Amino acid sequence: MRSGRRPSQRHPHYLKGVFLVIAGGVFISQSGVIIGSMEEAGFWQVQFFRSVVAILVLFGLLALRHRRDLPAMVRSSWKAALATGFFLAVSNILYILSFFHTRAASVFFIISSQPFFTALIAWVVLREPVRRITWIAMSAAMAGVAIMMWEGVGEGRLVGNLLALGAAVTFAAFGVALRGGREGDMVLGVVMASCVISTIAVIFVDSFRISTHDFVLCVYMGCFQVALALVLFAAGAKYVPAAELMVLALTEVILGPLWVWLIIGESPTLAGFIGGSIVIGAVLANALTGMRARV
Repeated sequence: MRSGRRPSQRHPHYLKGVFLVIAGGVFISQSGVIIGSMEEAGFWQVQFFRSVVAILVLFGLLALRHRRDLPAMVRSSWKAALATGFFLAVSNILYILSFFHTRAASVFFIISSQPFFTALIAWVVLREPVRRITWIAMSAAMAGVAIMMWEGVGEGRLVGNLLALGAAVTFAAFGVALRGGREGDMVLGVVMASCVISTIAVIFVDSFRISTHDFVLCVYMGCFQVALALVLFAAGAKYVPAAELMVLALTEVILGPLWVWLIIGESPTLAGFIGGSIVIGAVLANALTGMRARV
């Protein structure tokens, strides 16, 4: 290797990468508590203002990063960015919509199964091998999700749980599509996703009138939960191995229900806690064994 480092040797900026990824997860984990704090803004209002803010911030970032090369970058990357943007847009819509129809804790627990859907889709589409322990962990995670889905039937929250599951699957598809076009700048795909979401929102939104309180929350979501969180994850991924990124990404799942419980007072149900614990345990087991395999 040109760097002269052994494969098992950590990157000199490893701790910096860990901090960046965890910080990104902290911002993303605030989705449930922010949605729960809205005064009267509807789903499509939140999506419109959140996406428009993200477009402005991220396009500004692309302009600063590429400067005169921006048109050339767009021409060379737009096809891959369009594919990633489509899946990200669908996932984003399902993700935010799920908070309006089920418990926030259930959303975060179900979303934590996303790495396994990524492995499954990559195995089918890209023919990437899947470790035996990953198959076992996927089966355990699906059992945990099934427990939460069954709970949703009794509580009348099945639709919300299905939306969260759809968000996990489509985000996994986004990750696989992103791999196919990894030569380009992934930020462009997020810009396109935000453009798709804001365009759809214009069609379905009842009114663009929104309270100052809700507008400020939407601006915060666009700036930090979409733009900054993505930038932090992308920067941290340069220094942290992929297997360990999976562990660090659990920041969202662990902190999400905690924010909702502390600020809004919504606590997970017993079935939600049991199912969520199974999912998180499966993700941790798979990621930690992957880390050990790399050393």
